[in-house]
Amino acid sequence: MSDKDDARQARIPRLSIETDAPGDEHTDEAAAASRWEAAGDAVRDAVASEDFRDAVGFVKGFGEAAWVYAKRHPFTVAYGFAGLVLAILILTIGLWDTIVIAVFVIVGAVIGQIRDGDNGIVNFFSRLFGRGR
Repeated sequence: MSDKDDARQARIPRLSIETDAPGDEHTDEAAAASRWEAAGDAVRDAVASEDFRDAVGFVKGFGEAAWVYAKRHPFTVAYGFAGLVLAILILTIGLWDTIVIAVFVIVGAVIGQIRDGDNGIVNFFSRLFGRGR
């Protein structure tokens, strides 16, 4: 068995920490700064081009149409956005973690409404669960 353990240990990669020379940090920062300047110049050139103005016009028109739709259908947009956020939460952190977060948000909203003197959520749950009695 020790031969297998030795073979297994030989295949496991070893952790190594690489350190840079003390003078290399300033040259890396200068190179990064020059890359940022080059990227900024490229963006300025793209903004000045004719094609980008057309794209902004399209995006501007699409944005205006989206706002008109959102004003006409506010609940559709709000619930659609809430569904998107919920889906992203479930896919990234999982179902049970999302449920725990939702419970804490609801409890916080209930406490906040009680402190404000508005018991809308409490009244909703009392109507929801009080009908069967």
